[in-house]
Amino acid sequence: MIDFDEEVAKFRPSMEIEKVEDTVSDDKLRDISDVLISMSRSLNAHNEAGRMRDTQINYRN
Repeated sequence: MIDFDEEVAKFRPSMEIEKVEDTVSDDKLRDISDVLISMSRSLNAHNEAGRMRDTQINYRN
């Protein structure tokens, strides 16, 4: 039978795994939700600017 305490005591993580953990836990790493939020905010700002421009044109007429 496997002695889990003994196996855990022998465990040593590989260097590659530690490098991946550092990269994955980096705060600057963007995931798809960050990209979509950024695109949405940009589109909303663009649309708002267009509405303001249209309102100014209609107000002058």
